[in-house]
Amino acid sequence: MRTPCLEAVFLATTYRVETPEGCFDLRIGVSDPAFDDFLARHRASFWSIVTACNPGATLSPADNAERDRALRGRIEALGWRYYRAGNHADRDDWPVEPGYCILDAGAAALCALAADFGQAAVVCGAAGQGGGRLVWLNSPAGQ
Repeated sequence: MRTPCLEAVFLATTYRVETPEGCFDLRIGVSDPAFDDFLARHRASFWSIVTACNPGATLSPADNAERDRALRGRIEALGWRYYRAGNHADRDDWPVEPGYCILDAGAAALCALAADFGQAAVVCGAAGQGGGRLVWLNSPAGQ
């Protein structure tokens, strides 16, 4: 559920994408020309960060590894291109959440996948469009 507190947490996070070409540290609303170049080289125009960890913003470290494996299995079954990602909160009391940067999957399908794993939002972006944005899952048209 979208709340000002939860939105602040998402905004105070670095979304690290790990690729064979190096890591990209993305922030919501902040352009990253090097990541845009990476996307262009891989002929991708849309990206999203999805995790299965800590549904409902409730820490559940005992379940996160299993949830992460299940998410990766779903992504692979769908045939989506992806890279490993990690959500690094600015605050010290929240662990890194493993996830995936998925390339060129449809926004509706991404939101449905994230909702299946109890997530409140996904981070989505388009190459050259000024950085990612939050797409909330419990509101009309994901806004």
